[in-house]
Amino acid sequence: MRVSQRLDYAVRTLVLLVDRPAGEFVAAGDLAVSLALPRRFVEQQITALSHAGIVVSRRGATGGCSLARPAADVTVADVVKALSGDVLDVPRQRDSATAELWESAAESLENHLSGVSLADLAVRQREIDAHAHEMYYI
Repeated sequence: MRVSQRLDYAVRTLVLLVDRPAGEFVAAGDLAVSLALPRRFVEQQITALSHAGIVVSRRGATGGCSLARPAADVTVADVVKALSGDVLDVPRQRDSATAELWESAAESLENHLSGVSLADLAVRQREIDAHAHEMYYI
């Protein structure tokens, strides 16, 4: 099983939006520069996330995107479902031990991802960033 780059970059993009004040719009180009990604790629993810109600986007000189609801209310499972449909695409058949296995795995993964919000990821990212920028002087 593999997490697509599309999904990973979309979540990373959303984490960047968490620290922005509510209602402040950020241009997709600025997000793309921060993540070292092509602008068009970020714009496509923002469009999909906008259709799912996770972000709000607007055009124009003061346009860009912003989270549609508080970061604590958006889970990673919400993002996965918005971009991929199911958290884990499993065979839908009856009377199969392997189908039961995959369904159980999908349920466990969805429960885990539903317990992690964008706010949680932003807190952890700040910790990682702070540790990466620690300087020691002799």
